[in-house]
Amino acid sequence: MGQSTLRGYIRDPAGKGLPYVSTGLLMASDSKLVKGALTNEEGAFEFTGVAGGQYIISANMVGYASFTSAVIAVDQVLITVPQITLNPLIKNLKEVTVTTKRPFVEQKIDRMVVNVANSIISSGSTALEVLEKAPGVTVDRQNDQLRLRGKEGVIVQMDGRQTYLSMADVVALLRTMPSDNIDRIELITNPSAKYDAAGNSGIIDIRLKKNNEVGTNGSLSVGAGAGKYDREQGSGQLNHRTPKFNLFGSYSANRGGNYWDFDVLRNQADGQQRNLVNSESYIRFKTRGHNVKAGLDYALNQNTTLGLVWTGLWNNNQEKSPAAVSFRRQEAEPPYLQTLTQKTLSTISSNQAINLNWQHRFQNKGGQLTADIDLGHFDRDFTNALATETLFSQDSIPAPRGLFTQMPTSIDIKTFKADYNRSLGNDWQLEVGFKGSYVYSNNNLTLLNGELSNLQMDSTLSSHFKYTERVKAVYANFTGKLGVKTNLQIGLRGEQTHSEGHSITLNQVVKRNYLNLFPSVFLSQTLSAKHTLAFSYSYRIDRPNYQNLNPARAYLDPYTYSQGSPYLQPQYTHSLELKHGFDNKVFTALGASYIHDLVFYVLQPVTGNTSERVPENIGKSQAYNVTITLPVTVRQGWTLQTTMMGIYSQFQYNYQDTPLRVKQISGRLNGSNAFTLGKGWTAEVTGWLNTPAVDALWRSPWLGSFDTGLQKALGSRWKAKLSVQDVLHTNQIKGKIRTANYTSDICIRFDSRIAMFNLTYAFGNQQLKSNRPRKTSSEEEMQRTN
Repeated sequence: MGQSTLRGYIRDPAGKGLPYVSTGLLMASDSKLVKGALTNEEGAFEFTGVAGGQYIISANMVGYASFTSAVIAVDQVLITVPQITLNPLIKNLKEVTVTTKRPFVEQKIDRMVVNVANSIISSGSTALEVLEKAPGVTVDRQNDQLRLRGKEGVIVQMDGRQTYLSMADVVALLRTMPSDNIDRIELITNPSAKYDAAGNSGIIDIRLKKNNEVGTNGSLSVGAGAGKYDREQGSGQLNHRTPKFNLFGSYSANRGGNYWDFDVLRNQADGQQRNLVNSESYIRFKTRGHNVKAGLDYALNQNTTLGLVWTGLWNNNQEKSPAAVSFRRQEAEPPYLQTLTQKTLSTISSNQAINLNWQHRFQNKGGQLTADIDLGHFDRDFTNALATETLFSQDSIPAPRGLFTQMPTSIDIKTFKADYNRSLGNDWQLEVGFKGSYVYSNNNLTLLNGELSNLQMDSTLSSHFKYTERVKAVYANFTGKLGVKTNLQIGLRGEQTHSEGHSITLNQVVKRNYLNLFPSVFLSQTLSAKHTLAFSYSYRIDRPNYQNLNPARAYLDPYTYSQGSPYLQPQYTHSLELKHGFDNKVFTALGASYIHDLVFYVLQPVTGNTSERVPENIGKSQAYNVTITLPVTVRQGWTLQTTMMGIYSQFQYNYQDTPLRVKQISGRLNGSNAFTLGKGWTAEVTGWLNTPAVDALWRSPWLGSFDTGLQKALGSRWKAKLSVQDVLHTNQIKGKIRTANYTSDICIRFDSRIAMFNLTYAFGNQQLKSNRPRKTSSEEEMQRTN
């Protein structure tokens, strides 16, 4: 929620802009720091979201004399600060060591920030494992879904840009991305009209590391460890920067293993009898991944910057598993049918994207214009082979059966967007923009089955599916004051969606063309020097992804498969939140959401011994949550960041033509301890605990886990980290489905207890120079292309 904005320039005596000057906005009454920022390449700085009052500005840079401004009265939306000139110091300075450290979790008034960089526990992890530690985030490993505050429909962004991949593909990407590439993760539960309306539960924005230091410099990191299976990874960053030009790149690679010990017990009708199906699988995973990022920024002049970024990701995931299935009529009876299936699955994918961006500041009239062009291409080669042998049958034992699935997938993504903002005067500011996106997906599934020695193509189960989606969007935000202490932002976003799902195999085309308007309102009130109150409302949409619309089947075993639904509709959400902040540290939030056309993955029987998993619009839901974030200094050198969340939800839906209503209360506790032990030693202990919960048909029990880590700084260039994740090996997936005619119990144990050792070395220009940045805990969105 923006309030007032202060902008200015810092120059040397010759009039040249000074980049990377550390600036601070302080209360005039007691010199307490309110905000911090760095100047960009032209020496410009900006403070946003400033409440009305009296302030002073400080500017500090190694090699220059400190500066403190006169008192500045903040009483309008946009204030231009008189030019600041820093005079150089004559004497040379020795090396300075900065010892401040960002906390693992920071709660801000509009978002929660998880600081991954420099976290001991996060070293050697994957991005998915780090995300699972974030307060309010739940990873559904069984269905490859992410939830934010108990709700699905999360939009995952990389450096502020939407991935446009299906959630299953995003989870696969995060599963192979090393955490050493990540700077921070931002959780935005109620985005404004500037953001895409997609995502009914909010946005998870993964911000990758960047290097702002002048000269040539970089870092190398290697890590190794093991749970039941080993894993290794390494990464490197290289950066060359001048005042006008920046060239940067990074590379990381990882390999490792994992397992799922997967047990499912189903009880379903089979005519006039019952079928008790017990499935036991042990899935062995092997993964390899490579991530590359390269780009450049060039300052055309002091007001215009041009940037180019290329990102490439390559992943290779292999699975092997024996799956034993037995069928009984009653618990005490012996099985009448037993089978053993050997499954081999391979997923080889690549994801490449290029971004061209342009930014221009209008000095005379004020305002800023930015534009982005993004081109992306995703390829995936998926194969799944099942070889089933019948071990026992009351009837004659058939020959071994086989099932082979192959589905190459290609996705093309093209987007263009532009954003413009400027002051309207009279304490009001305007922000407008438009965006166009085009996504084309081509999936060609070929399925062969029959006797293992003579597989034949099954034309009824093979499927060639193409999906095209075009979205055109425009938005406008108006921000201004309703009084000295009251600020208002109202926004409206319009999105026109054209989509076409074409099943070539079935000769079936499903077309949609719809226009939606998405309003948003943000209202903030400064109650006193330490108390702030903010209210927000937004209306959002969660469109089905192209895989959810694909009717092709994917088999777990011969008796369990999943498939999409071409007639799946979008789900819509009304979100409200009331947030109170105390001293910019303690935050309490009350939230509510109302979803209609709720999309849920339904696991249901098809025949007496076969079940399917399919997404359906099953009904509607209501959810109310309270979140309290509390930082505590237990003693000197020991800080504790605690987040407590309680949820009350109500689901009303139809399951197999039966109307059902479910209510539930659940909670989650996250704790993050940071210890400063002295002599370069630091430590961390983090953990989470979930109470029993209900999510539509799914019921889960108590779950929890905790991690610990130790770090030693070996001089200014070396860091060694040792961490143990899921110390008690309690991070599991457990759940039940209970209906009148169908029950299911699921338990998945995986390789989550892992010990990792990580070593990092920084090289290149490490000396403090006149234009070296000093990073602060608040970082403006400068050089966003990195």
